[in-house]
Formats: sequence, C-alpha cells, structure tokens
Amino acid sequence: TNSEGSVRLLYHGTSTTAENTYIGTDMFNVRHTTASFVGYMYGLSDDTGIDRSNKNNSVIKGVIDTWYAQNMTSYTKYLSTTAVYCNDRTFTRSGSNYYFGAKRRLNTNYTPSYDCTAREDKFTVDSSTGNGKLTYPIALMTADEVSFAGGGFATNAEAWYYKNSANGSSTGETIWWLLSPNYWSGAGPIVFSVSGSSDPGYLSSGHVNRTYGVRPTLSLKSCVKYSSGNGSASDPYTIKETTSGC
Repeated sequence: TNSEGSVRLLYHGTSTTAENTYIGTDMFNVRHTTASFVGYMYGLSDDTGIDRSNKNNSVIKGVIDTWYAQNMTSYTKYLSTTAVYCNDRTFTRSGSNYYFGAKRRLNTNYTPSYDCTAREDKFTVDSSTGNGKLTYPIALMTADEVSFAGGGFATNAEAWYYKNSANGSSTGETIWWLLSPNYWSGAGPIVFSVSGSSDPGYLSSGHVNRTYGVRPTLSLKSCVKYSSGNGSASDPYTIKETTSGC
C-alpha cells in the first residue's frame, strides 16, 4: 500500500502462469552521455550534471504511456492520481561520478526506504502530493520496493515480484527495468533492474540504453471495493464502481 492508502499492483500479463509478464522490451533512455538520463523525465540544461526540470520523457515513459492510452483509459476512475512513483535522483558525488540514493541505501547501508524527499522526483498525476508531471497514473517499481519485497542487491531472491503462480519465473530470462537510478560514471548512466530465471529475483542494474523488459505498476484507489473473487489464481478479485467523491 502507498502512504495515501492506495494499493500498488505490478503488471503480470494475461495469465497467472505467464513467463512474459511485460508489455514489451525497450531502453530506459536512448541517450547515455549525461547523468540526467537516469530520469523518468529529465532536462538538458547541463550536459555535465543532473537536470531535474522534467521537460522531456524518457524512452520508457513513452512506452508505458502509449500502452496505457491503448489499454487502460477506461480504468482510470479506479486508479489513484496522488500515489507517488519515486525516481530518486538525490546523489553524492565522488570526482566525476554520481552515486544516487538507492545505491547508498541498498548496496552500502542495506536500509531501503519508501521516503522520496525531492519534489522533482515524486512522479504523480496530481500536483498536491508530487510533481504532477505524469500524464497517466502509472510508472515502475522502485529498487527499494523490490528490497522490501525480499530482494537483495546482487543476491538471488525468488520472491513474489519474480514468481508466477506456477512458482516459475514471471519474465523467463528477461531482465526488467526499475525506476531507481543507481550511478553515473564516464561509461554512462546506470539504472536498477531485476534479473530473470538465470539469476532469479536478482537486484542488479544496467546502462540506460540496454533493452530490458517493461513491467508497469499502478495503484488502486483506497476506496475501491471488490465485487467477487477470493484473490486466488483461479478466482481473482474483481472490482466495482467507486463511491461518489472517491
């Protein structure tokens, strides 16, 4: 659940036993010469630093927005517009290298956090809780969320985000992107990812111009009611209209 009570869901395709639970494969971002390109959105005013003005969409945001527009607009009434999707670009610097917040928390201190301190990094539709830059109420899981779910950096972890209902890999061999920047060096910007069955549930990272799976996440409003189902693979929950003013 999110801080405002909504329930976050991770995309799992059209089957509980699917092994291709992603909407496609693509780069996180096409250009990889500046630190700004770890952003879900980004600016270009400083080619040597991090521009968080959020004027341009990343490649992966474009992929997710297109999929939502084609498949999900009729469900928007059920979804939270105030839920925050954290693209944490807070950093420490060592020489010409940038080390982002999630790297420090997960690879050094082992202290994941749901906090998102910078407004520019709080991606939301509604500007009352974040930056209001999202077109649609959908984004990606963060590395911290994966860590809280049982994942560890550079460690195999067959947790729920990795498995399907048949206890196999939900994505096969396909690595998939997360929303959290890891670091930037002369080799380019690096963003966190999750490995497939060759390294089950392994929290890793890759250059933004690599082609990985895209698994969106969205959030049901806290007031949405279910109409049937017990939550099992054979009898999933179904939801009904929200109440007036929800």
